[in-house]
Amino acid sequence: MFNTDGLNALREKHHETLTLMNRLEDTLSARFYRMDKSIECMMLATLTGEPMVLLGPPGTAKSRLIRAFCNVLGLVPADALHTRSDPEKTVLDKKEAYFEYLLTQFTEPSELFGYYDLAKLFGEEKQFERDTSGMMQRAQVVFLDEVFNASSAILNALLTFMNERKFHDRGKLHAVPMRLLFGASNHTPREDGLQAFYDRFLLRCRLDHVPATPEEISALVRSAWGETHATPVEDGTDFAGLLEKVDGFRADVDAMTKANALSINPADPIFNRFTDLTAELRRKELSQMSNRRMVKFSNALLAKCLLRATQSGTSARIEPADLGIILDFGLDQQDDSAVAKLRAHLE
Repeated sequence: MFNTDGLNALREKHHETLTLMNRLEDTLSARFYRMDKSIECMMLATLTGEPMVLLGPPGTAKSRLIRAFCNVLGLVPADALHTRSDPEKTVLDKKEAYFEYLLTQFTEPSELFGYYDLAKLFGEEKQFERDTSGMMQRAQVVFLDEVFNASSAILNALLTFMNERKFHDRGKLHAVPMRLLFGASNHTPREDGLQAFYDRFLLRCRLDHVPATPEEISALVRSAWGETHATPVEDGTDFAGLLEKVDGFRADVDAMTKANALSINPADPIFNRFTDLTAELRRKELSQMSNRRMVKFSNALLAKCLLRATQSGTSARIEPADLGIILDFGLDQQDDSAVAKLRAHLE
């Protein structure tokens, strides 16, 4: 699908970054029982910069996983793992690295983007200006809990924020430093008006409770007990600068593409497998696979291939099994039987 020379050049240049990503995945997988797929999805979101949403019933550790990820990177303190933190405590040394908010249908844009500074409005300056300290448009990593509860006013503001990394304010566009956006919800969108917003979440990972067997419950309780009462203390040093390294990786993907050193080869048999899978997903109404999502999933496949090749020490080449990330993280609705049949054709 991608030219092999370009893939391997990218892997060699960013071997350290890709190795760190795999280590991060292993670190989190060791802490969270039966959440390997969710963590894999987070790694793809991190490497590509694409928005990701965790979908599952209450009590499946969605918020805990996202906070733990940010804690390992040194973006939030350890006390943020236990409760929904006060905004002042959620920001690391007031660097405004992380923003988290629980959305409801009554949430107003000012709660995310900042209220207007009344002192400046009624002072000598007479300026109509937001106080943006600690607000979403200042954060590198954003987590919106119960994201599909948002009002239409919030949705309109978030569409541009997610897609273009820009914030609309009184007719002006402001670039934002956001690197990653995570969402969480107990359910998929229930209203037709949310479909455009849902489409922006390229990566969607579904979670559920563990099976009610003695073995599964025992493993879960032992793992979760240690995570809750003996939470690993992370100071961010093991993965210091990882997000900056990822920025360099993404910049090289762009630069190599512009120089034609990294390109898509439509004659590659794996590209035919990709188009066939897309057609089947549409035919079975498992996913609309919009034009935007097809293009962006090409980038996710690139990330999956490079992470796998770095982990195994093999040559970088997209394999049929890599297309499984579309079945894992790209569906509009779940049909286990249909997905199993499609996955069998990828093996």
